[in-house]
Amino acid sequence: MEALAEKEVHLSPTVYQVGDWVKYIRSIKEPTYGWQGATHKSVGFVQSVPDNDNLIVSFCSGEAQVLANEVIKVIPLDRGHHVQLKADVIEPRFGWRGQSRDSIGTVLCVDDDGILRVGFPGASRGWKADPAEMERVEEFKVGDWVRIRPTLTTAKHGLGSVTPGSIGTVYCIRPDNSLLLELSYLPAPWHCEPEEVEHVEPFRIGDRVCVKRSVAEPRYAWGGETHHSVGRVSEIENDGLLIIEIPNRPIPWQADPSDMEKVDDFKVGDWVRVKASVPSPIYGWEDVTRNSIGIIHSLEEDGDMGIAFCFRSKLFRCSVTDVEKLPPFEVGKDIRVISSVTQPRLGWSNETPASVGRIVRIDMDGALNVKVAGRRSLWKVSPGDAERLPDFEVGDWVRSKPSLGARPSYDWSNIGKEGLAIVHSVQDTGYLELACCFRKGRWSTHHTDVEKIPAFKVGQHVKFRTGLAEPRWGWRGANSNSRGIIISVTANGEVRLSFPGIQGLWKADPANLEIEQMYDVGEWVRLRSNGRVGIVQGNAYEENEHDVAVVGFCGEQDPWVGSIADLERVDKLTVGEKVKVKNSVKQPRFGWSGHTHTSIGTISAVDADGKLRIYTPSGSKSWMLDPSEVEIVEEREIRIKDWVRVKGSVTNPIHQWGEVSSSSIGVVHRIEEEDVWVAFCFMDRLWLCKVWEIERVRPFGNGDKVRIKEGLVGPRWGWGMETHTSRGEVVGVDANGKLRIKFRWREGRPWVGDPADIMLDES
Repeated sequence: MEALAEKEVHLSPTVYQVGDWVKYIRSIKEPTYGWQGATHKSVGFVQSVPDNDNLIVSFCSGEAQVLANEVIKVIPLDRGHHVQLKADVIEPRFGWRGQSRDSIGTVLCVDDDGILRVGFPGASRGWKADPAEMERVEEFKVGDWVRIRPTLTTAKHGLGSVTPGSIGTVYCIRPDNSLLLELSYLPAPWHCEPEEVEHVEPFRIGDRVCVKRSVAEPRYAWGGETHHSVGRVSEIENDGLLIIEIPNRPIPWQADPSDMEKVDDFKVGDWVRVKASVPSPIYGWEDVTRNSIGIIHSLEEDGDMGIAFCFRSKLFRCSVTDVEKLPPFEVGKDIRVISSVTQPRLGWSNETPASVGRIVRIDMDGALNVKVAGRRSLWKVSPGDAERLPDFEVGDWVRSKPSLGARPSYDWSNIGKEGLAIVHSVQDTGYLELACCFRKGRWSTHHTDVEKIPAFKVGQHVKFRTGLAEPRWGWRGANSNSRGIIISVTANGEVRLSFPGIQGLWKADPANLEIEQMYDVGEWVRLRSNGRVGIVQGNAYEENEHDVAVVGFCGEQDPWVGSIADLERVDKLTVGEKVKVKNSVKQPRFGWSGHTHTSIGTISAVDADGKLRIYTPSGSKSWMLDPSEVEIVEEREIRIKDWVRVKGSVTNPIHQWGEVSSSSIGVVHRIEEEDVWVAFCFMDRLWLCKVWEIERVRPFGNGDKVRIKEGLVGPRWGWGMETHTSRGEVVGVDANGKLRIKFRWREGRPWVGDPADIMLDES
């Protein structure tokens, strides 16, 4: 308005009505009737209009009489709007009441006196707020993918022909924060409020997709496709319409994004289960249930897969559209049987529903080998019967997990999404009791809502977080460039720092701090630029440079001095370890001393600068090597997933050869003490042998350049179109070692081969 007046553009007087939200014009120095407790920033709403020139306005400070030409209308905050405190508000008019600056709340109502009532998750009642101090949360950006909330029954601007659950893109954000959405089935954008939609993961070109099982008839009719048809997104229109390429279909298919779902890019070894939305897998259930969890052992080009379940002897066949990925179980994690399971698939083995154990080994079919305290034998548990226990301990430092969109999935009990807390106790129900340094008392949250972070410890060097406007309790003599050392850490996470030049200990919220990367004297480090390995000799402080390390490299007279950002930690080499020269090293710094790449030696001494002195039985004197030139020679036992073959010294295995020969290559499937079960690609059953009868071989992997072995009379499953001169690349490896190879100049499906018939192509 003021800008228009300066250009001599005059508009007709604004007509005010009861309920309009207003604030003073910025150019007003002193209102005609005085400020009456209000300020330039105050926002109120019109209570009455005595005449065209005067208004009675209700501010948080009380009612005030104002002239109509001294105020302007503002966009009101309405019930249901998501709001947060403005960034320039230091202390809210009605206090904090536990929430933090970045807490997001919902407007519950507007009192007659102009005060907002805002609800926050976890709060027992609404918080009083001055509307001048609050702003609407900008949750969305133009181009964002959103879904109309499925539970929406009415919309502020009307539903029209829109279907709740539809997916579209944000076309425009209006001045009042309302949205215009583009939907693939509407000719024009749809007007809605931000609270009526929610963020959704966008589709991208290249995504593999299929029709949702819950969709009986897609918006764009079937063209010979089924729920098991899998296509790839080739193009996306501005309104979200998907153009999909489907194998063996002559022209692309159009689809509404709300009818489609992404198909995971599965690989052999992924943990999966049948989707909850699938009424029945493509080939039926057999003895598998919705709770069954297995591991993918094979993937076919037509979209089928084979899944190993620990309670089945054969693979379970289904479509990639039938299953979903799951987080894998991991060795070292604690589990117990789900409370709803009365009879585990693999039995109780003298355990009870109260038994808790730690996974020490996982078989190739997913069977969990669990160690229970006080038991000698391992307890086998089907993964579908097991639940993970919270991977948290008392004293762990945690923060809220990042969530999709602007709003956190859990309000973090109003300590802020950047806030840090310490685990005070761990409940059997999966809930954690947390404490933080500025909130009285403790609160509970589910372990899935938080994630671990590195702990703050006494002696660590810290600095203020980048971009920090002001620490929780003010600067108090420090500044954004100050560096300090942690002197103490309390049970609720409050840290006390020592800053140079500041007397006494400085109290800090750990969320305001960052741990500085520092190296202790004696640590082994690698220079990122050239791979040299050395030992830290000390730390230095240069002008305008706080993070400086002094490193000694072998063969160098002067130490290296530079930024710690140029370094990375490496494992320390110790006396007694066996090493050899890396194949990539053509000439060692201190010479070969009569040795070769195949020579394996034992570290007999380590100098202060990292120089290694190596003993070899064939050497007459100590062999000196640069630590960056060597690699440790591992001598480890056979493990599950290792590729193996029978040793050449074994003439007759204890459990006989069966269909296996000395050239056969398989994958270790299960181990129990000295017994090993090996999967071979040409056998339906596992082959039993003793652990000392087999040896590891190099596994084949995707991308390997290969050819058929010379002298081979005939591959296990025939030559097809190939010969001894054929060269190809491995494009798939099943869990039993079966290889899928794409040979040059060949179209169609990959060639399937036995790894014993294949060799690496070194040409």
